[in-house]
Amino acid sequence: MTSFDVVVVGGGHAGIEATHAAWKLGVKTAMLTMDINAIGRMSCNPAVGGVAKGQIVRDIDALGGLMGLLTDKAGIQFRMLNMSKGPAVWGPRAQCDMKYYSEVAREAITSLPGLAVIQGELAAFERMADGRLELTLLNGERYVTRALVITSGTFLASKMFTGLETSIGGRVGEPSADKLSESLAANGIALRRLKTGTPSRLDPDTIDFDECDVQHGDAHPWPMSDRHHNPVRNDCVCWITRTNIKTHDILRSGFKDSPMFSGRIHGKGPRYCPSIEDKINRFGDRDGHQLFLEPEQADIGRVYINGFSSSLPADIQLAAIHTIPGLTRAKVLQIGYAVEYDSVDATQLYPTFECKKVPGLYFAGQVCGTSGYEEAAGQGLLAGINAALKVKNEPPFILGRSDSYLGVMADDLSNILLDEPYRMFTSRAEYRLFLRSDNAETRLKERAHAIGMISDKDYADWKYRQGLMDAAKTRLAEESATPDQANAILAAGGQALSTERTRWINVLRRPGINPEELFKAALPDLPLSRRDQWFLYAEEIYAGFFDRQAREIEDQKKMESVKLPADFDYMQVGAVSIESRQRLNAHKPLTLGQASRIPGVRPADITVLAHWLENKGPLT
Repeated sequence: MTSFDVVVVGGGHAGIEATHAAWKLGVKTAMLTMDINAIGRMSCNPAVGGVAKGQIVRDIDALGGLMGLLTDKAGIQFRMLNMSKGPAVWGPRAQCDMKYYSEVAREAITSLPGLAVIQGELAAFERMADGRLELTLLNGERYVTRALVITSGTFLASKMFTGLETSIGGRVGEPSADKLSESLAANGIALRRLKTGTPSRLDPDTIDFDECDVQHGDAHPWPMSDRHHNPVRNDCVCWITRTNIKTHDILRSGFKDSPMFSGRIHGKGPRYCPSIEDKINRFGDRDGHQLFLEPEQADIGRVYINGFSSSLPADIQLAAIHTIPGLTRAKVLQIGYAVEYDSVDATQLYPTFECKKVPGLYFAGQVCGTSGYEEAAGQGLLAGINAALKVKNEPPFILGRSDSYLGVMADDLSNILLDEPYRMFTSRAEYRLFLRSDNAETRLKERAHAIGMISDKDYADWKYRQGLMDAAKTRLAEESATPDQANAILAAGGQALSTERTRWINVLRRPGINPEELFKAALPDLPLSRRDQWFLYAEEIYAGFFDRQAREIEDQKKMESVKLPADFDYMQVGAVSIESRQRLNAHKPLTLGQASRIPGVRPADITVLAHWLENKGPLT
């Protein structure tokens, strides 16, 4: 049998990042996918990023992942969301050519030297006496691997629903992975049913776009990746329209045949990305809901109705669509449908995404109960890194909640028992002032280089940028602006004007100014990137908040530095409450910090545990 160090099951966004990360860390890697042509396929929204999700993509890029680079190559419209608010909640977003995204993703994977890409379906796995995992494919082929990363998305025992019609599969035209779901259950892994959905796709030649509002990309687009050095494409537009009372009445008429309301779908869908029928049911007082018409390709091809996900009968969906401004004569190319699938209870995983019950088995992506390409890619990156590090007998790579949105997500998933798909929001991050899209490299580049995810050249480029920023800060603190120079910047930002010379750093600290104009006037000779200029601005305007949160972060990091053995029996710590001991034994946290965030574990018990470990326990 052919043997690998790491085998990744699945070629979606999680599978791509897991495969690339394991390969990049120098272990013998294979991707196993049911269809090589489906690698990187965007099965739903043809976009990457957004508020919080864009920060995840920036985290992935700083750690040497692929999603930002792929997006910059396949993007057709770029926007920075939330720019009316502070930089901490800005969210880069790109509309993509979904066909081209899949092409560049497939090329990125299949061109990796030494990587094996196997087309087939995993039917079962079994742990061998030597600790390796034996894999059996549906066609009878067998492989052996030291680590297995399952990124099966929505394909485990999956069913699709449109009204009273039900079919088997995790995406139109693609099968369900039933045998793998059975094998997971046989290995003692708890599964649960979740639901997602997708809207109808329309023929653009039958849409009256002049009845909709046009949404352009930014005049000066922000690329997702700092490693993409060519201009991004930004010439495509989206359109905005709305549902109305007549739309809602038609949708309600189909509720009796809705698989969601009739109980035929048992899995719970994402609360913050609901189907249109769920919106109408939950928010019955609304007279309309905003919809975005988004091109799926640069030549438009098909139009995606963002905000109109549905599993109602086809005739109901079509009738409702025809009540919407701009869509009264729209032709449906693909009707909307819901997908119900098996997912893993992620509290069975460590923050490394390794399964506690089956060493060497990792999960990542929607199979872990998340929704969204970005969350999936981030999990895949961390799972692939940790699978490779385990094979190499190196320490695991764990990000804290103050390090990145990826750290927040990993901690949430491994500690919180979810009853609905998880979606990232800036509100989930208690240290979001530190976790901005502009400072991902500052937070993560050093750690990525230390484990081998960032090349020496990329690291040298980053150190050069750091040197420029340090020089800029020094000069801004030393050099001053005339009243005319300062006022040109302040007036544009609506700030009080200056009557005397002032240090440039004081001008930079004024909220609402445009730092790009400031650096053009103050330091025209320094080749600072646009992102680095905004980073320096954000650092100054948030400086007053940093000191307080920095102390909180330092306390958290101290707790994260206290390692806990995976096989430690907490029942021996008699001074800790029995409830906390039971929960600690069930979760098996890797650090004292993780232990403190397990629901039901009391803060007083963490204090007692810390003292017990200091005096008697197995500190490492």
